[in-house]
Amino acid sequence: MERVIQFLERHLLPIVGVIAEQRHLQALRDGIISTVPLLLIGSTFLICAFPPIPYLAGLVEPYISALLAVVNATFGIMGLVASFAIAYALANSYAIDALSSGLLSVSAFLLASPFTKEGHIDSALMGSKGLFVAMIIGLLVVEVQRFMIKKNIIIKMPEGVPLSVGRSFAVLLPGIVILVSIFMINILLAEMGGGSIPEVINRVVTAPLLHLGGTLPAVLIAVFAIQLLWCFGIHGQALVGTGVMAPIWLAFTQQNAVAKMAGEVIPNIICQQFIDVFILIGGSGTTLALAVLLFTTVKSNQLKALGRTSLLPGIFNINEPIIFGMPIVMNPIMIIPFIVAPLLCIITTYLFMTLGFVHKPYALAPWTTPAFISGFLVTGDWKGTALQVLNFMISGIIYYPFLKIWDEDKVKEELEQIRTEQMNIPLSQGVEPLLKAKLSHSNRDT
Repeated sequence: MERVIQFLERHLLPIVGVIAEQRHLQALRDGIISTVPLLLIGSTFLICAFPPIPYLAGLVEPYISALLAVVNATFGIMGLVASFAIAYALANSYAIDALSSGLLSVSAFLLASPFTKEGHIDSALMGSKGLFVAMIIGLLVVEVQRFMIKKNIIIKMPEGVPLSVGRSFAVLLPGIVILVSIFMINILLAEMGGGSIPEVINRVVTAPLLHLGGTLPAVLIAVFAIQLLWCFGIHGQALVGTGVMAPIWLAFTQQNAVAKMAGEVIPNIICQQFIDVFILIGGSGTTLALAVLLFTTVKSNQLKALGRTSLLPGIFNINEPIIFGMPIVMNPIMIIPFIVAPLLCIITTYLFMTLGFVHKPYALAPWTTPAFISGFLVTGDWKGTALQVLNFMISGIIYYPFLKIWDEDKVKEELEQIRTEQMNIPLSQGVEPLLKAKLSHSNRDT
């Protein structure tokens, strides 16, 4: 195992480091994250519109339309917001006017979207259907703008002109080039019968990615990559979960919400809530059970202290104290359950939802929502909580034997430290003399 770790550290980490610092991926990640607060607000109103308790459902029934208006105003503009945020983030990384880039991206995104016969914007493409269109346009807008600035193909105002006015004129020529290009592409596609820009992108890019990303093998591979990166101290969830898979998983989230609002069958098992609520219980690695075991079963003083400090954050799905304090990073013993536990939870959750034992999730809960509450909220089904309990138990069973091995090693280290630093008592005399020696030394200090 140590040889495998050394090999991956030598050959994989440099590649991962380059990918993690790639500005376009960072812009996509930051742009997608910016949509999450809106989705959480929309999910709150979605839960209120369809409360999982029959009595409450009867009370809010007259107000469903009003509540769903908020859902449409949040979930329904995911693509529009992403078009601004992605361009804004990428422009910031290039140190060019981010606000102008974001506004220009929004204009280009709206122009690329096909209009209705009455000349109105098609609102359906403002949500998840237009998310990948927004991603591509947001990146291209900034790259075109950067190229023209680099080649000095901009209008420069004389000194003394207010900075805001100068920025407005600087974006004028790039804006004309971008918008005219999109306008001409739309006309060309219409003449060729290829549809609109969003239709082409969704057919060539979005549909294959959604088809692949919604499969069980794809989720297993993605989560495996997340866990493996964490094992080397790299934030795998930020790099893979948010930077690569979030557009796909959030698109499925929005599809489920739309189906719920329409009273239709919820289509997707795989979505953002599937990962956040049922797999990452306690954080990456499904470590809430490990935090409980640290708090209740270990003998090592170091691990006991870790258990006391990590349990409360773990309830809110924050597990950096465990990952770096145990540590799990570069730990050949604990890496195994850290990777295996979430993978088994994925299989269990997928199986139970496929068989219809647990409702598919339709609402998005904040990732810090404590386990055993979030499962009920996102599915409207008490069996969602039961499934979380099952995954908690599965991960605990997987972690326990490895934790015992690590605990024994830590106890030996602590006893060896007492022997060498305090009284130099040989280990063959047992644990009790060593502990007495430690107690006696601490009394002298006080």
